[in-house]
This record gives sequence, C-alpha cells and structure tokens, in this order.
Amino acid sequence: MDSIIQLLLGGFGVSDDLVSLCRSYMSSLVEEGAMERWAADKVLMQLEEELARRRDTLVRGFKNEIEKFLSFFPLVTIEQFEALESRVKALEEQRANP
Repeated sequence: MDSIIQLLLGGFGVSDDLVSLCRSYMSSLVEEGAMERWAADKVLMQLEEELARRRDTLVRGFKNEIEKFLSFFPLVTIEQFEALESRVKALEEQRANP
C-alpha cells in the first residue's frame, strides 16, 4: 500500500514540477521582453488553480474507488464493533444475573 501512495503522491508532485518549469521558462520570456510580468503571473496563477482543481478531482476519485474496493470486504467500522461489544457485554450480564 505504501508504494501505491508513493506513486500517487509522485504523480501529484508532477503538477508542482510543471509549475516550476513553466515559471522558469516564463521568467526567461519576461527577461527577454517577449512577455510582460503581469501576463506571466496571470498564466502561472491560472495554471496553478487548474492543476489544484484536477488534483482535488483525482483525490476524490481515488478515495471513492478505494471505498468501493473496500466495500467488497467483510470489514466492520469501529462503531459497529463497539455496538457488537456492548451487546455481548449485555448478554454476558444477563447470563450472569438470571
């Protein structure tokens, strides 16, 4: 499971690398006078926002898929376990005190 999480986080880190790379290229364009600083900043801001939206969508989708996958296993929640434990204790007390 750790390797899956590392792959996912690595994939999400690609967007940070992309923004950094674009920032570097756009800084060169600004220095050469081919682009205004405000335009470069605007493009980078839009890129960061879009990548953040996509990252959020991927995280939600991944979480939903994991939840679907886990639903196939006979797992119980902590609340379900505690409820069962309470019922068992109540039954034990009934048996002990007829």
